[in-house]
Amino acid sequence: MLSADLHTHTNFSDGELSPAEILNEAILKNIHYLAITDHDTLSGYKKAKKIIKSSNFNQITLIPGVEISTTFEGSYIHLLGYFFDVNNKELNEILKLLQVRRNDFAKYVLHSLNNEGFKIEWGDILTNVKGSLGRLHIAYALKNKGIVKKVSDAFDLYLNPLKINYNQHYEFDTAEIIKLVKNAGGICSIAHPHTVKNAENLIPKLVKKGLVGIEIIENKKIYNSDNDYMKIGLTKTAGSDFHKNGKNSFIGKNKLTEEEFLSLYSNSKKFLNGKIKWKL
Repeated sequence: MLSADLHTHTNFSDGELSPAEILNEAILKNIHYLAITDHDTLSGYKKAKKIIKSSNFNQITLIPGVEISTTFEGSYIHLLGYFFDVNNKELNEILKLLQVRRNDFAKYVLHSLNNEGFKIEWGDILTNVKGSLGRLHIAYALKNKGIVKKVSDAFDLYLNPLKINYNQHYEFDTAEIIKLVKNAGGICSIAHPHTVKNAENLIPKLVKKGLVGIEIIENKKIYNSDNDYMKIGLTKTAGSDFHKNGKNSFIGKNKLTEEEFLSLYSNSKKFLNGKIKWKL
């Protein structure tokens, strides 16, 4: 049975595997429809697309995807964009600006930690960065330097408090990004909604702004049934949010059936009045 994983990360953002390794993993897990959704960058997707064109990866249908950092009414929201024109000028300009802002935040964290007496350098953070620099890269650096024992400690003790105190938030308004992706011929889904503060009140507002999908994660649902989100106009998306292989982390951990994916595509096409950029 064909299936879809619409949320994966390569080492062009904060994943561990290369685009080629992601493609191989997807084949091993019988994933036919795959979206590489690196944070604020299309580099991993573009690399995978080149590999598919030049190699024997015809088992995979690669979907344009990206995960974009946004805020809405005081809540941090990650949007998953799909089906858009990857060469859209306005979208690429925003992604480049987001990467600059990510670097600025990382430098702020570095400066703050050094002021607290920790010895950490810019090169320690950049060691495994191939594309979009993220907080996870900083967390790995803190662990590698022995400043924290676990990656989660880096977030709890340093990264989350520093982000709260950071005056120049790098995220864009959620509604603006939804409109931007729509203008690029794509749609947006809200990623891991259970992590969004005040999600149940914000999501209906975002539907009115053009939100099409909601990522459904088993055992972490914010709606009791499919009808609850469908009746406000949302379509199910699903993905593993894959970053690296592990006991509880693997491509295809959360996925759509082919029927569910085709429904997402059909609903997206209707929302865009047929002007969807990626053709199935």
